Amino acid sequence: MITGEIFSLPLNIKLCFCMNSEKVKKIWPIVVSVGSAAMMILAFFIPSIQDQWDRYQARQVIKQYEKLGNEFFDGDNFEMAEEAYSKAFELSEQKRLDLEIKRLSAKINRIGSDPTWGTKAPEGLKDIDFQFLLHFQSGEDKIKHRVWTLNCYGIFLATENRNYESEKVFKDAIKLDSIDVQAFVNLGSLYFNVDRIDEARNYYFKAISLDPQNSRAHYNLGLLFSDQDDLESAKQEFSKAVELEPGDADAKAELDSINERFQNKKR
Repeated sequence: MITGEIFSLPLNIKLCFCMNSEKVKKIWPIVVSVGSAAMMILAFFIPSIQDQWDRYQARQVIKQYEKLGNEFFDGDNFEMAEEAYSKAFELSEQKRLDLEIKRLSAKINRIGSDPTWGTKAPEGLKDIDFQFLLHFQSGEDKIKHRVWTLNCYGIFLATENRNYESEKVFKDAIKLDSIDVQAFVNLGSLYFNVDRIDEARNYYFKAISLDPQNSRAHYNLGLLFSDQDDLESAKQEFSKAVELEPGDADAKAELDSINERFQNKKR
């Protein structure tokens, strides 16, 4: 009995050890599987987190370029505004349509802010730029933007000697907004440029009646009177333009020229 008991104890211990070994063998593959799964999850999420961070940083840079573009635009520095919006649009992987619209708005403003008739349009400006903007400027809430685009478009067409089309575009702007002074000034300048003097004078007068403080209308009317050798009327208009905009070097130069012509007539 004693012998049997002596031998039974190691057998029991051995059996217990064998059972624990089997459990380890069964549990270990599970642990390995869990570890592998964790590594796969980390391998999936780490690049995703990095990608999200990169996108966040890109969005911040885009916002800064857009803000810079807005500041340039508000300061009438349209060339720099266009460059800033262009960079923002590029960084957005050309997905932010609103930035492209802003870029084109800055681009066309380069010709519309203070047009010099008879000169070429800014390099790279095309019909499609205006058509693209006009496509997105439909609706009552966008009339002012559409009228401005039409004014710029009319000037662009005039620079290419497409005067009939230019006239139609300016008249379309007036139909949309019958009190838009700039459209009347532009149409007057178009007629003046093609020697339709009476019509040009009428449109300048209309612009001044709508806004007596519009220095550009007074300046252009002064040019018309000067061209017709009506020096007294020209002096009056140039003087008014200088009074309204003391920093206008062109108006000052024309006024000095008129005064000189007066002096020459007295000799």
